[in-house]
Amino acid sequence: MWGREMRAGLTFVIAVLLIGQGFREWRRGHQECFQEIVRELSTRDSRSSPSAPAPDPMLRHEATRARSIPAGRIDPNRASAAELERLPGIGPALAGRIVEDRGSHGPFSSPEALLRVPGIGPKILGRIRGYLSFQAAAGGDSLAGF
Repeated sequence: MWGREMRAGLTFVIAVLLIGQGFREWRRGHQECFQEIVRELSTRDSRSSPSAPAPDPMLRHEATRARSIPAGRIDPNRASAAELERLPGIGPALAGRIVEDRGSHGPFSSPEALLRVPGIGPKILGRIRGYLSFQAAAGGDSLAGF
């Protein structure tokens, strides 16, 4: 019938297939548990502070980055690139594009006008909307008190 090596090889292949299937099932079960935990924490956060948006798990590095959130509101029509970088989700490249767009197309009339800048979509606009101020007066600091 089958030799010793053949039986050992077949046993090995079957064992690897069973272990692989078991790992696949374990991963699927734990992935669903993890997603459920994230949903639960998001709803708990939204219940505790309804005005604050749910945290974006893709932006965990933002929390570890040492930069200060503005103490007041920032006027995107007068802010420098360095000041714009203090907004959540705005990095050096995007801040530079905001300043460049402002120089070539004129001032932003509303928060929605920032959508014309490549790289700013509804998600980023929603994240920074609370930190923006559009003042009619020119000059002075771009930070305005609340």
